[in-house]
Amino acid sequence: MNLIHAIDKFSSYLINEKNYSKHTLMNYIKDLNDLYSFLAKTVEEKSPKIELKYIDEAALKSFIAGFVLNKELKYSKRTISRKISTLKSFYKFLNRKNLYAENPSRNLIFPKLNKNLPYVLEESSLTGLLNSNIFNHDIWGERDRAVIELLYSSGIRLNELIELTIDKIDFDNLTIRVKGKGRKERIIPIGIVSAGAISSYIEKRDKYFDEKGVVYDNGVIFNAKNGKKLYPALLNRITNKYISKISEIKKKSPHILRHSFATHLLNHGADIRAVKDLLGHSSLSTTQVYTHVSADRLKKIYQKAHPKA
Repeated sequence: MNLIHAIDKFSSYLINEKNYSKHTLMNYIKDLNDLYSFLAKTVEEKSPKIELKYIDEAALKSFIAGFVLNKELKYSKRTISRKISTLKSFYKFLNRKNLYAENPSRNLIFPKLNKNLPYVLEESSLTGLLNSNIFNHDIWGERDRAVIELLYSSGIRLNELIELTIDKIDFDNLTIRVKGKGRKERIIPIGIVSAGAISSYIEKRDKYFDEKGVVYDNGVIFNAKNGKKLYPALLNRITNKYISKISEIKKKSPHILRHSFATHLLNHGADIRAVKDLLGHSSLSTTQVYTHVSADRLKKIYQKAHPKA
């Protein structure tokens, strides 16, 4: 099998089986296209038929070394780590699907990453924001309030909120069903305030678009002004707008509310395994970063309050 054919199959797998976001998918495919471009320059035969059997461990190490040694562009360790992860995932896929027997990526070593703790909003600041009159009382202010409330109440990802449909919310039992990475569905409880904000927004939304005579997507919960479902850039703008009112942190994405959701739960004694399931993490190690945030906060409290600190 040639590399281009293998990349196409891997791409289909990520779309149809793994349900990866468009952003993640683009990164994976870009990394593999970079590999193809690198190999096309180093093999004698300049053709798209670069056979997998000619790609050995040395070739992959040379490919990665090109990013490590590039002083001009200065690729970060995290970017290099992602490229290695892409190669490992690519060959594991080929092996599992019996498309190729060898795995030259097996011995590739990840660079040691600095542990960057996630940004977390102060609980009092976030509560104050949600209890304030900062949100307009029109349809878009109602939408924005419902968005912020739901992100903080449930900890769901950007794409999970965008794709959330009305039939997936249970107002009686205060739960939502979301489909996360790998098409894994999970049920998440939400607060009564969040459910109320969503209900109020949906009522105003339906009336607004009906009066305007605009055909809109009434299956999803959150819409843009043109009636279509929210898109990532707009959702980022919404969260940026309101988080800017309470925080000076540079990155004000929806993920900050997910980080805050998890950390505040742990601060109040939630079991880490329960938080793992709520977040939809496949591994407990992914969730453990939030215990570091909580521990860091406790240390600051201790140092500030204890006479012998």
